[in-house]
Amino acid sequence: MAASGSRVQFFYTVETAPGVIDDTAPAFKPIRFNTASLTRNVAQVGSDEINPKRQRPKDDQGTYSTQGEIVSELSAGSFDELLAILLQSAWATNTLKVGSTEQTIAILKRHTDTGEDLLYSGCRINSLAVSAAIDARVLLTFGVIGTEAEPFEVPIDATFAAATTTDPMVTSVGQLTEGGTSLAYATAYDFTLSNGMEAIFALHRRPAYDVQNGVFTATGTLSAYRENGGLYAKFLNETDSTLACTFTDGAKSVTFAFPDIGYVQADDAVPGPNAIVNQFTWSAGYDAAADTTVTITRSV
Repeated sequence: MAASGSRVQFFYTVETAPGVIDDTAPAFKPIRFNTASLTRNVAQVGSDEINPKRQRPKDDQGTYSTQGEIVSELSAGSFDELLAILLQSAWATNTLKVGSTEQTIAILKRHTDTGEDLLYSGCRINSLAVSAAIDARVLLTFGVIGTEAEPFEVPIDATFAAATTTDPMVTSVGQLTEGGTSLAYATAYDFTLSNGMEAIFALHRRPAYDVQNGVFTATGTLSAYRENGGLYAKFLNETDSTLACTFTDGAKSVTFAFPDIGYVQADDAVPGPNAIVNQFTWSAGYDAAADTTVTITRSV
């Protein structure tokens, strides 16, 4: 019987040290997901030795790390801890800002139909891409980077929390605010938060030696109908602005606010007789007053 994707489950547990989970009664929490590409990423080592047969030996495996993405649909309360791990900080009065306290997690992949369990350890949440298009769910793409991937025997005393049951959020409700004013004519927007992490390696060792932290960045794109040229004028004049995206299920909401952005690229094409849509690329920077590049706010 071929393994089925519908029978795969993902869980995670916060590690006590990078690559180390609780020896007794590890507590696993579920990750609601659509697709996943997490895998062992292996360097391939070839040979350049010359021989009279005009052939070469097979390549060998070299160093490796754990890398991939987990794609999910945003729902209230489902990803709060992962968002805190991403921003390397802690929730304070339902507000989250960028910090520098790293946490690592172990991600457990369970093939419930074949009985296989794989543990990806030493994992960091390196990035988050958020995507909003018309008539779509709000998509979250978590970029993961870690040090090890190996078969795992789940301890008999391990516990598994139940997944949340909140509805995935849709883009037909919510609000986009630009420069402090509601922007009612956007057609799509996305943004990526990145820690700039990278696996590093050492001689005589195959798994990654460590994952080094990087500089936090936030970039995105915004597509909108051309109403009065105001957004394009901000691009031409290099006018600083702000951006806030609020997603909601009708009862609870999540807001991503960027207090200092600038438009760095824009198009001004006229592709035909239909409504003109301009696309803007923006970059967010650290704002001293807000003491962050991005603030995530949740309602409870």
